[in-house]
Amino acid sequence: MLRTQRLTAITAITLLAAVISAPGLAGDRETARQNASDKRTADGFDHGMKAVPHSAAPDAPGYGWRYFSDPATRRAVVISPQGDYYYSRGKGLRWVAAEQT
Repeated sequence: MLRTQRLTAITAITLLAAVISAPGLAGDRETARQNASDKRTADGFDHGMKAVPHSAAPDAPGYGWRYFSDPATRRAVVISPQGDYYYSRGKGLRWVAAEQT
């Protein structure tokens, strides 16, 4: 069971890296920082993040994971089925929050 969860997590991270790596490598950091701040609106939401669709079947790694990316600013968020949030600024994922119990 634990091995399956690890494989699922690794697969999810790999998928996210593939989604954000190409546009992120070409981005200018200063422009990305400015664009990131420009995306925040008065309501406090970041409308630059877009859902990344995937078609993982219930028995496939990555099933239940949710991916969001903003390639223009080299940022991404991954949410695990357990509610853990991971954030990336183009240098790998970093755990940032868990579902409150």
